[in-house]
Amino acid sequence: MIVSTLDEGAELHATLESVYAGSVVPDETIVIDDGGTDGSCAPLEREEWRARGVVVHRIRRSGVAAARNAGARLARGTHLVFLDAHCRLERNCLARLCTALDAGPDAVLAPTVSDAAGVAAGCGARLIDAHLRTRWLPPEPDGGAPYAVPLAPGGCLTVRRSTFHRLGGFDAFRELGLEDVDFSLRTWRAGLDLLAVPGARLTHRFRPYPPYRLNGTSRAYNLARTALVHFDGSRREECLRKVIGTPRAAEVLVEAFAGDWEAQRAAVESTSVRPLKAYFERFGDWR
Repeated sequence: MIVSTLDEGAELHATLESVYAGSVVPDETIVIDDGGTDGSCAPLEREEWRARGVVVHRIRRSGVAAARNAGARLARGTHLVFLDAHCRLERNCLARLCTALDAGPDAVLAPTVSDAAGVAAGCGARLIDAHLRTRWLPPEPDGGAPYAVPLAPGGCLTVRRSTFHRLGGFDAFRELGLEDVDFSLRTWRAGLDLLAVPGARLTHRFRPYPPYRLNGTSRAYNLARTALVHFDGSRREECLRKVIGTPRAAEVLVEAFAGDWEAQRAAVESTSVRPLKAYFERFGDWR
């Protein structure tokens, strides 16, 4: 279990309590403190949590993608579960994810996620526009086998450690946003499946704003990078046009084009066995 956290306070502790109340619990839980200042990770260094296999690793604030990559590098187990620090897992959530991963060891898995306010959010998601915004997909019946979805949202996703490293981990994204879209696109292009596991359920606290300040340019940068790495022609242009009008758009575009996106694009294409055209034909297009 890898939990990236930044000033989550009591939410972090409640998340871990729900994890360890499950019918299956992690062999190790790596909590990545991504530059937090509220002291919420300190209690997790006490013996009661260490005895459960909880380890806290602190890094300079780097964003959720980098924090998850740091956790994956430290992990020793064969299965990785990436979890937000403001979730509540149902008792059999991890057990059902593990069973599904054993049956489909090369897949990336997404559970059913509900809003903590009680509104069902869905199981898996799809892209809906050139902003690369997503919409949750309604879960199919719990008794059904895992089934293909276009995106595995990052609030909770499960993958074998070997598969995660084969895919290159999460990309060099800033702060928060679209790291799960990019990872899902790379997974599908590599010929691997993104599977919904409807019987694995958790609640997630969806918030209009996180408990920390975000740079106003981060998501726009992540949007530009995703477009440059994955898309061509009019689809890429449509995404890049969405950056225009955002704060410091010219600066964002200059930084995105000056980055290592060409090397990343070449790396992705070298492992791709399925074209993105087939992805949109399979799962629907925003255009």
